[in-house]
Amino acid sequence: MYEYAWDAETGGLLLSNNQAKFSREPRPVYYRELDILGFDQYWNYPRDDRAPLLWAEANHYFYRGKPVASTKGGSLYTRPELVLGEEPEPGGAPLRFVDIDAMCRKNRELMETLVHDTIKKAYNAYRRYRDKVDIVHVSFSGGKDSVVTLDLVARAIPHSNFVVIFGDTGMEFPDTYDVISKVSGERKYSDIDFYTAKSPVPARQMWEIFGPPSKTIRWCCSVHKTTPQLLKLREIVGKNDLREMSFVGVRAEESARRSEYDYVSFGKKHKGQYSCNPILNWTSAEVYLYIYENRLILNEAYKKGNSRAGCLVCPMAGERPEYMRRSCYPEEVERFVQIIRETDARAFPTRQDTEHFISSGGWKVRNNGRDILTLPDKYKERDETTIEILNPSQNWAEWMKTLGGFSYDGSACVLNCQNDSIRFSIQPTDKGYVITFPDSLIKRKATLARYVRQVFRKAAYCIGCGKCQADCPYGCLSFEGDRVNISDTCRHCLNCHKVDEGCLLYKSLVKPKGIGVMNDKAIDCYADHAPKYEWIQSFFDLKEDFGEKNTLGSVMLSMFKRFLRDAELLDKNKLTPLAYQLDTIGMDKPEFW
Repeated sequence: MYEYAWDAETGGLLLSNNQAKFSREPRPVYYRELDILGFDQYWNYPRDDRAPLLWAEANHYFYRGKPVASTKGGSLYTRPELVLGEEPEPGGAPLRFVDIDAMCRKNRELMETLVHDTIKKAYNAYRRYRDKVDIVHVSFSGGKDSVVTLDLVARAIPHSNFVVIFGDTGMEFPDTYDVISKVSGERKYSDIDFYTAKSPVPARQMWEIFGPPSKTIRWCCSVHKTTPQLLKLREIVGKNDLREMSFVGVRAEESARRSEYDYVSFGKKHKGQYSCNPILNWTSAEVYLYIYENRLILNEAYKKGNSRAGCLVCPMAGERPEYMRRSCYPEEVERFVQIIRETDARAFPTRQDTEHFISSGGWKVRNNGRDILTLPDKYKERDETTIEILNPSQNWAEWMKTLGGFSYDGSACVLNCQNDSIRFSIQPTDKGYVITFPDSLIKRKATLARYVRQVFRKAAYCIGCGKCQADCPYGCLSFEGDRVNISDTCRHCLNCHKVDEGCLLYKSLVKPKGIGVMNDKAIDCYADHAPKYEWIQSFFDLKEDFGEKNTLGSVMLSMFKRFLRDAELLDKNKLTPLAYQLDTIGMDKPEFW
């Protein structure tokens, strides 16, 4: 909200009355981050985390108001390169701590105004919506923003009128659990009910079943975050079709997507939820000032150099954050990285190639299950009218109840759905069954045919992740263990069919149509380094000297060599006869390509 400047006197931040147009998201830097990055080889500083020593904006470091260093690059296995600037202290003298108390005093007047306005606005939002909802809660993650949000809400609303929900994904930083334990045990929060929402299936087991999440297949958020929290709220209230008000520590400066959030929204996260973002317009400078002024708990993950305290391994994380997480929590991170190795179907020539693929983020870009070694194909669309189901996980008839009434005589099924009816055949086989639709059905009743397809995808793959159960607002869908149960009172609202492709697991593992061409290769198997024209040109110019004289980075070279092998232009680092034949044709000829 406020602009800030560096304060050489305190070594901290100094807010101004000017409204910030954008924030560079400053964060305090403690000695452990400096150790991890190798600053101890150049700087002298105390090994004590009573206070930060300097500040950072992204990868740039500032000491007492002056830029002193930055980092460049880095990946899961590679430490970022240090770029040193002006010497922090003359003559190599020890770095001084930020004077936290003096910094807070200098900013107290502006912070008090900000805090007063935030509390007032949160209270007014609560008054406006409290009679429209069944429960009010704070979504608590253990990160700095949720710690501040909880404290502000606790000052704005009577403690008996809201609860706190910690969404334990099973992928949290170890230090986060310590925050949860300490905050829930604090005396000032002792009269607030704290709950933990967690999937009954461990996260690592889900990674093995679904395959690692990716930037486009983020099943993890639904399975381990949204769904458990909603089911926990229903359990607390004792009501399925509930309305809730959630106070969330989201800030606009965190990302472009969050900058578009409203202060209060309805139904954006899921049906029936009012989401209120009390610190939406706060910057990280104000968040840290509030934490220091009020002596709130600061997650140790931040003191170790992590700019966020979220999931240990995330497809949305950058390369530098991945290095910091692995340095801080090597064993915990390695457990998930090992699953990436074990579930990837691509046969990399060497262990080094595999590590390059992982560290460059190749696992993050998958759009389907082509390269995942998990469950065998259980749902196959032979053509537009025929589906084959192998070793289904659920009884199709149970899932069919979600669409409407139906009859089945052992071969033909007649379904009544949305004031319409359709007929199709279901023929049992040794390992499952085959569904056949009439040609006319596909053309005339495409929507109903799509819902029927989704029923069989659910029947084939459903393992009871809970997403469809959370989508049902009437409590008509439940699980006994991993077996689905559809109540006879099902209203056929089709909310349980909102999931893309009908089933999260199916979507994560489905193979693209036309697979088999070019040995199942696709452009995304080269991570973020698809082959470029100039690389191919350099390869043919240098020929046998390409390995030594190329100018590519190590990860780029690894991915490009993989392409050359896939294209049968390279074999054990030697050009193939095909490569020499193409060289005689020349890159300017269509035949070459």
